[in-house]
Amino acid sequence: MINRSDRRRRRRRSELRLGVQSIDYRTEPIHPRISLDPLLKIWQQYGVKLSGVVLLLGLLWSAYTLFTSARFFIYTAEIQGNIAVSAQEIYKTSGLDSQSIFWVDPLEVTNKISALPNIKSVTVSVTLPAQVAIEVVERRPELLWQTGETVWWVDQEGTIVPPKQDLTGMLRIVDDENQPLQPGSQIDATIVEGAQTLQLLAPDVSVVRYSREKGLIAATPEGWPVYLGDGGEIKAKLVVLTELLVDLKERNITPAYIDMRDPMRPVYRPHNIIRINEPVIGQRVVPPPPGPVIP
Repeated sequence: MINRSDRRRRRRRSELRLGVQSIDYRTEPIHPRISLDPLLKIWQQYGVKLSGVVLLLGLLWSAYTLFTSARFFIYTAEIQGNIAVSAQEIYKTSGLDSQSIFWVDPLEVTNKISALPNIKSVTVSVTLPAQVAIEVVERRPELLWQTGETVWWVDQEGTIVPPKQDLTGMLRIVDDENQPLQPGSQIDATIVEGAQTLQLLAPDVSVVRYSREKGLIAATPEGWPVYLGDGGEIKAKLVVLTELLVDLKERNITPAYIDMRDPMRPVYRPHNIIRINEPVIGQRVVPPPPGPVIP
């Protein structure tokens, strides 16, 4: 009887004889020995710095894109409220052209435009990507002021501004003393108001004169000079003047001038020569009021 050991020996001899070697395959699990500890140590030492560098590079790239992109540069502006001053002049004065929207200071732009003599106030607003809105309030001319051969505009506040166009039918004040003026100079607002009241009550008046001593100087239809002062109480002065003229004509008196600077105490000096080169107050100054004639 053949036992098991003999069988195994015979099988090995048979395998050796046939050139076949019996191999016993046995597998065992492989456990990789990779540790993350070095990486963690590196992150602990340099992680914060590396993230800061990455963030800084990202910010620099974003800033470069914002400050160099054409869509953030200004090439035009929306301008409103201007009539006498052209939009082109306002835009050029603003200094906005070809600027990055991020470098625009609205206050600085406002100051530049406000320096224009004909501009009274300015509002500037800026929005992304490159939109600028400019709203201006101009100094509107209320009358003309002539000194020598130069004619200026005067606004309601008495501010002198350069004329931007020809205006017909506007009251002109001729300065007898030819005081030098420049844009931004101030005329007493009372004079402006008085001259406007004079033209309102006497529509035929288109030109009056002015001197610092006598104030506004107009003339009657007869050519008699009338000193109206600084422009205050013009209505009361014209009422008294109307009554005084009636009295002078009744008494056949030709005055060299009539001083109405104090409407309660009008003064005149008799003269036989009628001056015809004075601006004339039309006959429709005011209707003669009822009441006694002032002697």
